Amino acid sequence: MSEEKEISSETRKNIMKATSRAIRKHGYAELTMDNIADEYDKCKSNLHYHYGTKENLMVDFISYLLEGFEKKIVPDIDDPEEKLTVLIDRMLFGINGEEIPEKFHAVLMEMRSQAPYDKKYREKITQNDTFIHDKVSEIIEEGIENGDFREVDPDEIATLILSTIDGGRVRQISTDRDVAEKARESLKHLVESLLLKEC
Repeated sequence: MSEEKEISSETRKNIMKATSRAIRKHGYAELTMDNIADEYDKCKSNLHYHYGTKENLMVDFISYLLEGFEKKIVPDIDDPEEKLTVLIDRMLFGINGEEIPEKFHAVLMEMRSQAPYDKKYREKITQNDTFIHDKVSEIIEEGIENGDFREVDPDEIATLILSTIDGGRVRQISTDRDVAEKARESLKHLVESLLLKEC
């Protein structure tokens, strides 16, 4: 966001919704400030006033997405096994039954692909990656403390779980195969074999 210009929460929300609609229509590579302005129903100069450049707007768009993601992704469940299962399902299939369109996942993947070349993108994506990794590690630690899970390295297992989810989503988007369900089954077996204690 432009450091010089304050923006109200309502204006920001409207711009973010317009950006989301424009991305779904045009994709990230073809996205322009004009596309977003068309969806916002305001002139392009209004966007430039608040953000200055497309890059600044997209960095704030990533922040906006992550704010919603971080509030909703971790279920309010006490049982660590159930909490981990629901979190995995939400990351693969969406939150509260609201399926995440594949095109939107594709756009996020496009934005992630810019991270090696853009420090601002990388910082935001690293922030999100750290958040979700820490949450998965915490759930595993809870399960170990409760005696539900085996004594494992939570960071190591969290990395394995999240890498499987990321790989499943990328393959779901980039192929004609239905990979998400298979990723879920693989993760179910992973949790059972690596985390759950034998009865």
